[in-house]
Amino acid sequence: MDDIQEAVCTKFHVKMTELKSRRRSKTLVQPRQIAMYLCRELTDSSYPEIGRQFGGKDHTTIIHACRQVAKAREADAALQTTIETLKEQILRS
Repeated sequence: MDDIQEAVCTKFHVKMTELKSRRRSKTLVQPRQIAMYLCRELTDSSYPEIGRQFGGKDHTTIIHACRQVAKAREADAALQTTIETLKEQILRS
């Protein structure tokens, strides 16, 4: 999960502390949700485990993030490409 978070931070130019913070600014929400989504996709971790990795978020927050990204991914080709690129990058490392 650390590799996923680092890759997302690098891609979206946010700090790890911001990714795990409680702040909900638009510039942080999407990268955070994408990182949560990728953690769910690429690891066998449960929703509560992922939540703990993101600064103690509730498991329902992770479920919401995964649903939001899945829905947005269908509608936005650029987001689809970004997620695929991140997946490839993470799996290579």
